[in-house]
Amino acid sequence: MERFFRQFDEVSFCEWQDAKCLRGVLIQKTTTAFLAFDVAGEIVGAVLGGMLGSRGTINHLAVSPLYRSQGVGQRLVEAASCDMKRVGVLRMFLFVDDANLAGKRFWAAQGFCEPHGERTFERDL
Repeated sequence: MERFFRQFDEVSFCEWQDAKCLRGVLIQKTTTAFLAFDVAGEIVGAVLGGMLGSRGTINHLAVSPLYRSQGVGQRLVEAASCDMKRVGVLRMFLFVDDANLAGKRFWAAQGFCEPHGERTFERDL
C-alpha cells in the first residue's frame, strides 16, 4: 500500500509514512482501508482513512491512471463511507491540495464540498 500511494504526486504521502507507520495505522480499530485489484491481482486503487468519534477522514485515495474514470475511486469511497457509517460516523472530511483540480472535481462529484469560514491547522509531532 505504501509503494502504491507513493507512485502518485497528487497523494500527499509524507516521508515519515513508511511501512512500519502504515502497519501501526492499519491495526487500529478506527482505521478503514480498502484495495481494488485488477484481474491479474495488481493493486489499481486504494483508500485509507480513520474515524474520530462521529467524524471520519479519508487520508489517502489513489487510482492508477489506466483505471480512472471507471468508477474505481467512487467504489473505494463508497466502501470507506459504508464502513464508517456502520460504526456511527456522521460526517467525513478530507484534504485536497489547492492545485489538484482533478481531485477537487472528483470529491465534489462524491458529494463533498468545501467548508466556508474554516481553516485547518496542523503540525508534525
